[in-house]
Amino acid sequence: MGKKELQRYSFRKSSLGAASVLLGTAVIAVGASNASADEVATTTDSSTPAVKATDAVEESATTVADSTDKKVVNVTEEGNTTVTTSEVTNTSLETAKTVATNEGIEAKEETAQTKDTVEAAVADNKAQAEKINSVVSDYKAAKEHFKSDKADYDKAKANYDAKLTEKALAEKSNTEAQEKYNTEKAAYDKAQEQYQIAKQAYDSALSEYKTKKVTYDAKVAEKEAADKENALSAAKYQAELATYNQAKADYEAALAQYNSDKAKYNAEKANYDKKVTEKVVTEKRNAEAEAKYQNELAAYKEAKAKYDVEKAAYDKNIELYKTKKAAYEVDLETKKAIEKYNADAKAKYEAALVVYNGQKAKYDQEYLEYQNKLAVYQTALKQYQEAKAAYDKYMDDPVYRNLKDAEVVQELTFHRETEATHKLEGVSNYLTKAAQERLNTSNVFQYDSNKLQASDIVTDSPWTNTEDEWIQVKEGDKFVVTYDGLNQSSMLVKNEASPIKRVVYRYEIVSLPSNDGKGIAKISKDPTVTMTVGASTDQAKPVKVAVDVEFYDKDGKMFNLNEHNAVVALNSLNHWNGAAYVETSERPRPITVEAKDVNGNTVRGTYNPYADGSTLAIQNGEVVTKSGYADFGGVTVNISADNPLKVVVPITDWNGSEWFVSREIPSDVTTLNASGSGNGHALGNQDYTFGDKDDVIGTYSVSAETGLITFTPKKKYQSTRHQEYVNIGDNQFIAIPKSSVTYDAATKEVTSVNDNQYIDHGSVYNGETTSDLTGWDNEDSPYLYYGGAGIKMTNGHLVFTADGANADGAPTVYWFAINSNLGLPKNPGEKPEEPKAPTPPTAPTKPLMKTVGINPQAPTPPTPPKEPVVPTPPTPEVVEVPGKPQAPTPPTGPVAPTPPTPKVVEVPAKPVEPTPPTGPVAPTPPTPKVVEVPAKPVEPTPPTGPVAPTPPTPKVVEVPAKPVEPKTPAKPTVVWHKNYVVERVSHVVPPTPKTPQKPVTPPTPPTPDTEVPVVAQPELPQTGEHTSNAGFLGLLSMIFAAFIGFFKRHKED
Repeated sequence: MGKKELQRYSFRKSSLGAASVLLGTAVIAVGASNASADEVATTTDSSTPAVKATDAVEESATTVADSTDKKVVNVTEEGNTTVTTSEVTNTSLETAKTVATNEGIEAKEETAQTKDTVEAAVADNKAQAEKINSVVSDYKAAKEHFKSDKADYDKAKANYDAKLTEKALAEKSNTEAQEKYNTEKAAYDKAQEQYQIAKQAYDSALSEYKTKKVTYDAKVAEKEAADKENALSAAKYQAELATYNQAKADYEAALAQYNSDKAKYNAEKANYDKKVTEKVVTEKRNAEAEAKYQNELAAYKEAKAKYDVEKAAYDKNIELYKTKKAAYEVDLETKKAIEKYNADAKAKYEAALVVYNGQKAKYDQEYLEYQNKLAVYQTALKQYQEAKAAYDKYMDDPVYRNLKDAEVVQELTFHRETEATHKLEGVSNYLTKAAQERLNTSNVFQYDSNKLQASDIVTDSPWTNTEDEWIQVKEGDKFVVTYDGLNQSSMLVKNEASPIKRVVYRYEIVSLPSNDGKGIAKISKDPTVTMTVGASTDQAKPVKVAVDVEFYDKDGKMFNLNEHNAVVALNSLNHWNGAAYVETSERPRPITVEAKDVNGNTVRGTYNPYADGSTLAIQNGEVVTKSGYADFGGVTVNISADNPLKVVVPITDWNGSEWFVSREIPSDVTTLNASGSGNGHALGNQDYTFGDKDDVIGTYSVSAETGLITFTPKKKYQSTRHQEYVNIGDNQFIAIPKSSVTYDAATKEVTSVNDNQYIDHGSVYNGETTSDLTGWDNEDSPYLYYGGAGIKMTNGHLVFTADGANADGAPTVYWFAINSNLGLPKNPGEKPEEPKAPTPPTAPTKPLMKTVGINPQAPTPPTPPKEPVVPTPPTPEVVEVPGKPQAPTPPTGPVAPTPPTPKVVEVPAKPVEPTPPTGPVAPTPPTPKVVEVPAKPVEPTPPTGPVAPTPPTPKVVEVPAKPVEPKTPAKPTVVWHKNYVVERVSHVVPPTPKTPQKPVTPPTPPTPDTEVPVVAQPELPQTGEHTSNAGFLGLLSMIFAAFIGFFKRHKED
């Protein structure tokens, strides 16, 4: 007989179950007459208080007395004990729940409880009913109170709205009245202003009237006197005018004769003056020609005598010249032979020197490269030793057994998936392609979110599902990226690779450092490249992104990471305490040098490393040097040990407004620091500073014997720290030997505590690869392990944090990739080979020059004297001059009479004074002074001022305080639970009879989950209690039923 399990709320089909139900039926049939009131399944309790109700359901509930119902839900056999589990219910509890539900109150069922007795269960049900009824009563009272408050509120609100309307009408009326008053007041003010203007004009006109009236009266009297005096003056003038007219006629006749005589005289006088002048000039010219002839004749005679003496000396010197010329030609041949020997020796030496200088320049370059290679070798050797130690530790140290195990039993393969497609959910802001192209000035500044414009954002993605997508994100954003079509990834399941066909990333943007909390994210088309997030750095906040990763098989079932050895790489965890930079905004002063040219003259040249327009540059953390030679302006200069290049150091001074070069000093130094603008772009051996800032921007290095000049920008570091973290939560950290990355168990964060980006800051490797050294921050680097670690994933939850901008003034950007490319220490191979120093070339031997003992000078042939020319005597010129003419005498004209002077009377309009006659012109008769008497002024009438309007009295409406609308009472929630009673009945198992009788077929047992009502369930009496015959008969019935069950089981077995 197998063990049967207890099944709540249902029966299991079994032979024991059938016997138990039959037993219960028999007991009820036999013992029903003697069952007590508390032993029956259904009872009535009239003492249960009725719940006051307002609806039909509650009213009907109060008229029914509380009754108890006991339902058997499970019967099992434990040895010789029958265990019966019954549910006890009461109509009061059910009614209370119904009333609560009708009132809209939620009734939540809690976990069922088991009581020791039916009475305890009934008491608990009644207590629950009372609590529910109390909550319902309180809720109904609250609703009634709410109805009263709502009615009061509606009345007050109606009154408030009416008052608001009344106030609005009053304010409108007041506004209209005020506007009317304002209009009338403005008209009044304007009329008042016009009245004042008119009043002022009146006052002025009145004053002017009074003044004019006085002047008018005076002028009327003055005009009468002037008219009399003018009449007398006019009569006197007419008499004098007649006398003048006769004299004028006589004068005009005499003047005509004079003018005719004067014209004839002028013609004769002009001809006379011309001839006199011509005669004087001719006589002077004749005298000068004669004097010149006499001088030339005397000079000729003197020159002729000198010529005769010089001709004799010349004839003698020509013979001496011929002798000297023959000797000169012999000496000249000797000198040319010596000079040719010296020139050949010098040319051979200089050719060898050119070759040597080339070899020396190459040697200097190779030696410089050797020094650089030596420095690189020493760093590479240190890195090799570090990598070798990491590899040996990885291979031999048992501490890293888990790491080796992870490498061996890694079940996750999650590498590049170039053909994947993806889908975004929860994203509504996409960058346009034009916006991304505009922002894409560098890998960092393309995440400068403050430069985004409203037109840069669209709601529909312009990107396909097979290319990187650029989106705008903000703090609190949650979105999902689903990748499908994976064909390179798998998970080992029972030692077989099960393809990973889908990867889901669930992101949450936790923190961004921009003021508006927004940033830019690039969703990679490759799930193993994952995502890059950045934002403008306005605040001291990190970029923090939480992600949950889920892997799915070909059937769409998610892999349970806790059941697999899935190791994910945490690579590229950067930490730098200030990014490397050079002063790109500065350029050094061109360096000036000097040496001797081929003629032995000291000349100067300059070298400007950035004459091509370029700027100081740094690439992958390595400064870009510039090398070249000085420009001497076309002069030939051969630099060598005998003619070394000297540096000309400029001395700069400040004149109060600008820097200037006060003097230049040649020097044998071969290195010079170059300052920035803070020190006037000075050159010298000083460590220039400007305030507390390093002002050295680079260094010039000069090879004195080859002329090669090199400028090396100075690498500097900013102060902004950038550190990246990954919080791995409950995932298991896997350390890598010699990695800069460590795990803090307290914070569960993985990071590099120290700067791991620059060797200058103590890192073993640079993060970026230079032309000479391999960096660690590359998935193909043998040193990838240096910036990473591994985690064994028990779940897919990680939090990525980037604290600090990538550079001063730059955005904060974090690229994180989730893949299985774990950076493990690799065998570094052969030890790096130490570079060999170049062999210096041998300088040529300077030749010994022959001395030219003689320096013959070519004799100068004598110059033959020039014979003088005899001068020609001059021929004088003759000029005829006529007799001098006599000028005529002009006639005397008449004297004009003096016109009368009229008396001048000052009137408002000044009279025009008559012009007196002059010469022979007849005098103009005087014009009498006319005194204009103005019309008698009319006294002005004063204006009438305007009447000011009366301002309106505004109507005031008292508006009561706005009533507060009462809140609808919140619906409470009541809880209840079922009560069960477990009863145990023991019975005696009879011995097995020898010949069992055929058992009576029992009734069909109920199916599982079917409730079996029990109408009378007596309990077995306790020790010492009376039992009736009915109880004894019940016991016999139980024994009989047990026998039947036993035989049935025996037959089945």
